[in-house]
Amino acid sequence: MNCIRNCKLCPKLILSQSITFTTDTLVVNLPANSYGNCKEYCVVLAQSLPDETTINAPVVFTIGDGTTTYPFVNCDCTPILASQVRTRRLYKVRVNTAVNAGVFKYIGDCPLPSNSTTLINSLPAETTPAL
Repeated sequence: MNCIRNCKLCPKLILSQSITFTTDTLVVNLPANSYGNCKEYCVVLAQSLPDETTINAPVVFTIGDGTTTYPFVNCDCTPILASQVRTRRLYKVRVNTAVNAGVFKYIGDCPLPSNSTTLINSLPAETTPAL
């Protein structure tokens, strides 16, 4: 068998650097890089989820040493929660920076399934009159 000496990983493959659970949010840190508007990347959650992670925790990304968080949303624009992600799985995303900050949108074949609970059923939230 001959070895190909110019093996390279795809430059759009991004492995997370760390995953933490803080302030009821699952924070996935990505390597410092320039993530361009409308560009596609394949993100892999390379570390295990912390044991204290709750299923309803929203998933956000940070980049490098930065503290700005960027939401991870499903292909239908709903927030992706901790119950919907798995480690060592590839998530195809598209970055959108047209929303004042930025968002990582999952662009897989179908929405990630959710088993989370909802606190309210409609907006605005109905208030129950005091008796």
